[in-house]
Amino acid sequence: MNLDNDLKRAMRRESPPAGFAERVMQRCGAADSAAAAEVGGPTRRRPIWWRAAAASVTLAVVLGGYAVHRQREGERAREQVLRAMSIASEKVAYAQQQVRDIGSH
Repeated sequence: MNLDNDLKRAMRRESPPAGFAERVMQRCGAADSAAAAEVGGPTRRRPIWWRAAAASVTLAVVLGGYAVHRQREGERAREQVLRAMSIASEKVAYAQQQVRDIGSH
């Protein structure tokens, strides 16, 4: 037996038997009827407003978290810039003091 030939044979396109679509639709209708009987009434779609509300809350949480993250990054960058300027200021003051000390001797 050749694996390629077996796969080709198993995967070849075949037409469904006569009445296949009707039988599927009948079974779908029977499943709907059984579900309706279990619930005690006709089947109905659940309202989707809660899905929209859940999506809105999720989006707000994600965007809010992102905004807080960006704000913290900005604050951290500001602190780093201020620290760098402070260090640079100290170095410049030290250099100026060295120049004054050399000039006074």
